[in-house]
Amino acid sequence: MKIREISKKMTKRGDHFISKNGLSEFHLMAENELKLSSLHELFNLQEIADLTSKVKHSQSFNNLEFSDLPLTIARGEHCFIDLYFWRRRPTVIHNHHFVGSFMCLLGKNLDHEYKFKKTRRLTPFHDLGEIHLKCERVLLPGDSAPIPYLDKFIHQNHHQAELTVNVCFRSPQESSKCLSNYLFSGLRYGKDPALLGKVARLRRLLDLGDFDFKKIKLSHAELMQFLIESYGSASLNPRFLKFREYADKKIRKELNTDIQKLIEIHDKKFEEIENDYE
Repeated sequence: MKIREISKKMTKRGDHFISKNGLSEFHLMAENELKLSSLHELFNLQEIADLTSKVKHSQSFNNLEFSDLPLTIARGEHCFIDLYFWRRRPTVIHNHHFVGSFMCLLGKNLDHEYKFKKTRRLTPFHDLGEIHLKCERVLLPGDSAPIPYLDKFIHQNHHQAELTVNVCFRSPQESSKCLSNYLFSGLRYGKDPALLGKVARLRRLLDLGDFDFKKIKLSHAELMQFLIESYGSASLNPRFLKFREYADKKIRKELNTDIQKLIEIHDKKFEEIENDYE
């Protein structure tokens, strides 16, 4: 299969480049490799379906962990190549803690790149600031965009076809950094695995039984993340509702921050963008 063989050769060249030059300029090399590869001309869904049973190396993501289907088709020592399948929908605004480039193979991407200026620290994982549109690009099959290192690339990708497929030539995630999501209202929240785990366990405990949550020492970060994740929940569990009210009052009083309002502002802007979809 040509697409797989070309991808294997690209990862070998990527390994050599990173070993010699490091990661700082890898996004430029990766984008150039994607442009030269013409993978969009070789992409065939039937061949990719056949490939899924033949790939033996480890996958970058668990199924449904990212995109509607992630598939790692080539893996080197310092870099790898993924295919990401997307139904018609937008992503959240997010940053990246890896280096590389992505190219559209099928469908259409409306890519919005942003810059974020922090104005206030709320917790170690939450900030308020200003988010501004840096540039807008339309990516059709064969078009690509670089992903510079760490927080230098914040974007939201609107997949505007019934099926959009992107190929991503990239380095692994920087394990010491957590990804962040951003709201149009200026709220940044870091997706720290330990924090997310604590909030998930607390949410589950509220479902399972009654306890005095006011006796638990909870950080502002935990309370704020709970409010973010529970926004819009249809749960009628009285323990859940009582805790959410407690967390909301505490964050309003001690941090002078209204999470619900910040999310509502974001959702309104998000809806305006979606209404502009072709």
